[in-house]
Amino acid sequence: MAKKPKSRAGIDDVMLVPVSPSQQKKRRRILVVSMVVAAVLLFFAGMWTGNSGALDTSETNRRLRAELKDTVRELEAARNELALYRTDTEVTQQARESLRQEIKGLRDQAAELEEAVSFYKNVMAPGASERGLQIEKLTLSPTGEERQFSYKVVLVQSGDNRNYLSGDISLTLRGIRDGEPVEVSGDDWLDDGSETRFRFRYFQELNGRFLLPEGVEIVALDVDAESGGRNRYETQKTIKWQ
Repeated sequence: MAKKPKSRAGIDDVMLVPVSPSQQKKRRRILVVSMVVAAVLLFFAGMWTGNSGALDTSETNRRLRAELKDTVRELEAARNELALYRTDTEVTQQARESLRQEIKGLRDQAAELEEAVSFYKNVMAPGASERGLQIEKLTLSPTGEERQFSYKVVLVQSGDNRNYLSGDISLTLRGIRDGEPVEVSGDDWLDDGSETRFRFRYFQELNGRFLLPEGVEIVALDVDAESGGRNRYETQKTIKWQ
């Protein structure tokens, strides 16, 4: 019995299909065109993404950095302007203070000159209403030591001053002690060297110091000036204690 030939597995199932060269070329063209179209689509998609998508953040950052630079420049300019303004203000204030001090000095000098002119007019004017011995000025100043003061008395001879005036001044402190009024007078409470005698033709300045008595609340200081001889005059001036 003849053996039935065995069929080769798979080979019998293969079916040869005829391939047309023109179809292969057509498929290749379609593949190439598809790749080109895909590349173009990817290119435009990238541009679109760069212009309106992911690159927006970079554009925003650049804009913010530019604004930051502008702000830094403006801040620096403002600081320079502020420093200039401060310098200008300090210079202006210093100049103003210097000018104010200069004006004050000039006014003080003018007041002193006016006072001096008034003083000499009072001394030299023969037709002055008040004649004879006058207390032109009486001032008190603390010396810096406890309860000690200095005084200055300026005496003038008004009117007819062809003759000399001579005499003394007396100082009297008025105050309150233990609720009672009290007066302290005489030369004993004045410091040594204090000037009380005068002799002048036109004017004379007397200076001295004294120590306030303890336990007395001072109210005022009275100064009496009296000239003797042929030209007898007597005058008084009071200065309230402050």
